[in-house]
Amino acid sequence: MKKIFAASALFCAVTAFGSGFQVLEQGASNIGTALAGSTANANNDASAAFWNPSAAIFSGLAVGETQMDSSFTFMIPSFEFTDHGSTNPYPDGSPKHGGNGGNAGRLSYIPNFYAMHRFDEEFALTLSMTSPYGLETDYDRDWVGRFHGINSDVMTLDINPSIVYRPLDWLSFSVGASAQWIHAELTQASMLYGQEIRTSARGSSWSGGANVGMTINYMEGGRFGVAWRSEVSHTLTGNMHLDSSPMDNILFPISADITMPQTVNVGVYQRLWGVLHRFAVMADYAWTGWSCFDELALKNSATGGPAGEPTTENWKDTSRVAVGFHYYPMFSENVVFRWGAAWDESPIRGSEYRTPRIPCSDRIWLSTGIGYKYKNMNFNLGYTYILFYNDSDINSTNMSGTVKGQYTGHAHLVSIQAGIRF
Repeated sequence: MKKIFAASALFCAVTAFGSGFQVLEQGASNIGTALAGSTANANNDASAAFWNPSAAIFSGLAVGETQMDSSFTFMIPSFEFTDHGSTNPYPDGSPKHGGNGGNAGRLSYIPNFYAMHRFDEEFALTLSMTSPYGLETDYDRDWVGRFHGINSDVMTLDINPSIVYRPLDWLSFSVGASAQWIHAELTQASMLYGQEIRTSARGSSWSGGANVGMTINYMEGGRFGVAWRSEVSHTLTGNMHLDSSPMDNILFPISADITMPQTVNVGVYQRLWGVLHRFAVMADYAWTGWSCFDELALKNSATGGPAGEPTTENWKDTSRVAVGFHYYPMFSENVVFRWGAAWDESPIRGSEYRTPRIPCSDRIWLSTGIGYKYKNMNFNLGYTYILFYNDSDINSTNMSGTVKGQYTGHAHLVSIQAGIRF
């Protein structure tokens, strides 16, 4: 059996709709501005526990107070392939026929939880429970690229407490640690004894990482923040399965190494003054170290040998730029309208490195949202339209042949959030 999995399959697909396979949808309040202002906590909510915990202490939280926010994002993707001459010959030379795979995107949802508590003037504690990486894509079982991938289902859980210290009225620092769990189940077609079968790999892993942050409250209504998250190295363990009816047979145990990238986020928020005092402007820049994803290979844990041919990813580090603004209407300071836009770079260098499981390209985000505060509660609604653009061609070759064509895709994100202070 040759290359049972494209190694790059393990943890990414376009349904994440972030750089590589990042899930950036963290907080409906932030989605309303395409994530601009998230590093400086422009919305003064507990989502800072994920983006930059050091900014939480400038959120207006009183000593002894706690704030909790929970968000729920629905993703409605459209993700389609058009064949331009894929070649997947059987050993006897006959072609492998198949369609374009249909809409490989699937309706998915992303839950997140954030909390912060202020102990005194100098110290605070934050906690985030998020899913920073994940996917669900599903092609038709008889599509032309089925030997490169059919279904991909990956989920992560990241639990991240952080301590915040404010040595000066205008300066704060944070340090935190995270425990991250990942689970993957991936299927594709394979050849076994001259017959086409379906195989799946299932595995999971726990690992840990760290994060630090700094925030400068440089003037009234103005903040600058920077945050860093470390790499998280995983070794997934599980089994290779032969998916057949009426039984599911385990073929052999497998393992795979993968490193989640380090990230750096820099952001600024400024409430304007004078005749423009009802507006605020914000911007964020994010760097993701995707060059750590150079090659991924499955191993047969029983023999120590490879479980198929490795895949060279050769990903590059990426940038993301977002700008946004708030409008606080005359009728109420408890209401805020949000708009934003972002450019999100793909880590894939070209069509030869794009695979059916990771066919992302550069993306444009266009966002809007609204927030409302009532006493000690807040409610937020955010919407984003994400559009693929630039090069999205694929010319991916492995021992099962070549997938050649073009991808088109877009997604609608609808996010809701509710929070309370007590």
